[in-house]
Amino acid sequence: MWNQELLVLTHVPGLVLAVVLGLLWGSFANVCIYRWPPTDEFPKGRSVVAPGSHCFACKAPVRWYDNVPLVSYLWLRGKCRNCQAPFSARYLVVEAATAALFGVAWWFTLGTGGMFEALDVRLLWFVVDAAFVWVMVVIFFIDLDHMLILDKVTWPAAALFYAVTFALPGYRWWDGLVGAVVGYGVPWLIGEIWIRVRKIEGIGLGDSTMLMVVGALLGWKGVVASLFGGSVIGTVFTLTAMLAGGRPTPADETADASDSEPARGALQTEVPFGPYLAMAALFYLFAAPWIDLHFRL
Repeated sequence: MWNQELLVLTHVPGLVLAVVLGLLWGSFANVCIYRWPPTDEFPKGRSVVAPGSHCFACKAPVRWYDNVPLVSYLWLRGKCRNCQAPFSARYLVVEAATAALFGVAWWFTLGTGGMFEALDVRLLWFVVDAAFVWVMVVIFFIDLDHMLILDKVTWPAAALFYAVTFALPGYRWWDGLVGAVVGYGVPWLIGEIWIRVRKIEGIGLGDSTMLMVVGALLGWKGVVASLFGGSVIGTVFTLTAMLAGGRPTPADETADASDSEPARGALQTEVPFGPYLAMAALFYLFAAPWIDLHFRL
C-alpha cells in the first residue's frame, strides 16, 4: 500500500510538467488554428511568427502576462484588457484539451501505464505521442471551422512520423510506409467510388492525407481503426444532432458562409470528417497495446 502511494507521489511532478507543456503547445496550436487556414485576404494563410499576438478588434498587442495559457483567459474573463472585446472560448478549450491529452500521453509512456520499456524508449514515445496529439488537435479544429485539412500540416507530419519510426523498437521500415499508402489510398478509393455512384464528393483528399499521417506512425491497423472508429463516432454525433433538430457539426463563427449553409437531405449534408478521425486516431494511439494484447489472448 505504501509503495503504491509513494509511486503515485513520485509521478506527480512529471504529470504536472507534461500538463504545463500541453498548455504551452496548446497555446501555439491556437495560433496555428487561427492563422494557417486560407482567407480572401491571405490565400496561403498567415505567418504564425509575425505579427505577435494581438486583439482581433483593437489590434493592441497582447502583453506577455496576458498571454499565459489558461490562466490569462480566466483572469481576464475572456476579454481584451484594452477594449473589452470578447475572445472565443475556443482558445480555452484548445489549451485545456491539449494539456489533458499531454497528461494522458505522459501516463501511457512515462507514468504508471508505461513501465515495461527502458526509460529512454519511454521518453521518446512521450515526445512522439505528444507531437501526434498536437497535430490531431490542430487538424480537428481547423477542419471543424473551415472543413479543410491543410497539406502544410499533413505532409510534413507524415514524413516526420515515418522518419521517427526508425528509432522506435519493434518497427520495421515498411510498417509506416505501408500504413501511409493504405491511409491515403483507402479513403481516396472510397471517395472515387462515392463520386461515381452518388455524383457528389464523399471523402475529400484532406481525409486521405490525414489518414496518411496516422498510417505513417500507427501502421495500417491504425488506419483501419481510425476509419472505422471515426465512422462510428461521426454517425452517432450526426444522428444525435439530426434528431435534436440541429446541424451535425456547426461551424465556428470564423467559417465561410458557404460552410454554414445547410445541405439538402441527410445523405448530402456536408460534415467535416477530420474531427471524428482525429478522435478515433487518438483513442487507438493510447489503446493499441491493450487492443493487441486482447486479441493475442
